Amino acid sequence: MAAINERIRHPESRAKVMTAEAAAGLFQNGMKVATSGSTMGFPKATFGALAERIKAEGGLKIDLFCAGPLSSQFEDVLFEAGGIRRRVGAVGGEKLRGGINRGEVGFFEGKGSSLPLQVKRGWFGTLDMAVIEAVGLTEDGQIIPSTAVYDAPEWIEAASQIIVEINLNRPLAMEGLHDVYLRGADPIPVVGSNPLKRIGVPYFPVDPRKIKAIVFSDMPEKPSKEPKPDEMGVKIGQYLLDFFRKEVAAGRLGESLPPFELGFGELFTSMMRTIGESEFKNFRFHLPMVTDPVFELITAGKVEWVMGIALRLSDESWKRFEQEPDRYKKVIVLRPVTLVNSAELIQRTGVISVNGCLEMDLKGQVNSSHLLGTKIMAGIGGTYDYSRNSPCSIFVARSTTKGGNISSIVPMVSHVDHTMHDVDVLVTEQGLADLRGLDPRERAVRIIQQCAHPDYRGLLSDYLDRAMTEPAHIPFAMGEANAFHLRFKQTGSMKG
Repeated sequence: MAAINERIRHPESRAKVMTAEAAAGLFQNGMKVATSGSTMGFPKATFGALAERIKAEGGLKIDLFCAGPLSSQFEDVLFEAGGIRRRVGAVGGEKLRGGINRGEVGFFEGKGSSLPLQVKRGWFGTLDMAVIEAVGLTEDGQIIPSTAVYDAPEWIEAASQIIVEINLNRPLAMEGLHDVYLRGADPIPVVGSNPLKRIGVPYFPVDPRKIKAIVFSDMPEKPSKEPKPDEMGVKIGQYLLDFFRKEVAAGRLGESLPPFELGFGELFTSMMRTIGESEFKNFRFHLPMVTDPVFELITAGKVEWVMGIALRLSDESWKRFEQEPDRYKKVIVLRPVTLVNSAELIQRTGVISVNGCLEMDLKGQVNSSHLLGTKIMAGIGGTYDYSRNSPCSIFVARSTTKGGNISSIVPMVSHVDHTMHDVDVLVTEQGLADLRGLDPRERAVRIIQQCAHPDYRGLLSDYLDRAMTEPAHIPFAMGEANAFHLRFKQTGSMKG
């Protein structure tokens, strides 16, 4: 009872507390169900109980909405139970990904900041249910977010009914970390020089009558793994440092670098740690996921502010946060994806975007979502928002994959997520290609020279020589470009 009173400060809502199994009984076949979170910060007990119900009873499938990728702990459990008819947003679970690529589950790839607004506009019909993780309810029955804001505010506003899952493993001290502002027609009232200034409220606004169930959960959350050192990430970080130093020397950047947006994973962790150990200081971050390297720089006192949509931390970083929550709340603010990833705010704060990809081509185009053009990996997510609106859009990748049998640099990417107009710099462990101000032929030469692996430079140069024999603005030979991917499908290697 003490835990209920502490976590649910709204007396009228306490009568709605029920087991996860009872809450799972609220779902009906064909429902459109939205949740929030990413690889962390999503409800686990409710959907776990729903999976068990489906396995026992059958005959129930839902359309699952979430702008970001969830995880195998969620998506694969529900998929294996046969409970997902359609996934809308991005993909995190490996088994669900396989089901989508086999045509067993429908999939709509949603852009990070756009999807929640599209749902609110009625593109997908009525949203039946939102299931949201929280740490508690306020005295007025408003929802106190957990580790993610992400797309939850829009789901709560659009859904006919809501299930709140209170995560007992996350402290109530998280209250105040969040700034929830719902997008409207008016300009976003955020002052670029002070992104920590709160413009919204520290909770998810909700009509308490829409909340149909409150579930308490102490299910352990699979933490983000402590990334291993990545030599290629270190090299990429060094190339980026050289690039930033040249920009400072040329007067295009100041001594304090603009805000960063970056992806996550071993490559990015080593890259950001390399940059963080440099002479640069007073870092600022405008990004979706607050990850370990960012958290480490905060701990070291090298960060002015961080604006994100969710925390994605290892066990060690969580321990630091829980020991000194107020210290980190002074420099971190979590906001909705519709705000953080908005074109208006990205342009206003002048974010340098650094994102990963699967392959790059000689035009400067980038594929960040589909293997060999057809098989979904995760989804475009928020990379579109940043590449389109950043004053300097950077994409990084290893120059080869599959033990060197696939070149990440190809004549033409098998799936275009980011056009040449939205890509300014490409980087691999081989080097950095600054494409700004270059015509298509110059870009192609520089990408081969700077980014391609030595094993593939000859093949790519030979292709480019033949493509340039045709009079055209962009050197391109369709049949030969497609042959690179076809060669891999036939032989398991692009080397020929």
